[in-house]
Amino acid sequence: MTLQIVDGPVIEAGESLPSEVDCSAGSIVRITMPSTKWSGGNLTFQISSDGNGYNDLYNARGEEVTVVVPKKEHAAIIVINEEFVRAAAFLKIRSGTGAHPVIQAERQQFAIAIEVMP
Repeated sequence: MTLQIVDGPVIEAGESLPSEVDCSAGSIVRITMPSTKWSGGNLTFQISSDGNGYNDLYNARGEEVTVVVPKKEHAAIIVINEEFVRAAAFLKIRSGTGAHPVIQAERQQFAIAIEVMP
């Protein structure tokens, strides 16, 4: 297994949804939270197969896929083991949910680890 780190996506101050990040070179296995102060809100996702049209990500039960953000002041690492997230080619990470986005006070930059085939 070879890991490649993708810098981004970035949620700019005053926003809740970043521009996309291209993860098509492999499968997403880990998301590293920003080390800046997080303004609250769990993570939800939008995915795309081609980088053009994005849809909110739901599981087979019709629930928005949500990752609970630990209540810590420092960066947290979130291991992604759900197959449907690992299969995303292009990804946006939202602060909050589709119905209730959470605006970030500071610029937030994530890092995504993808598993690539050697």
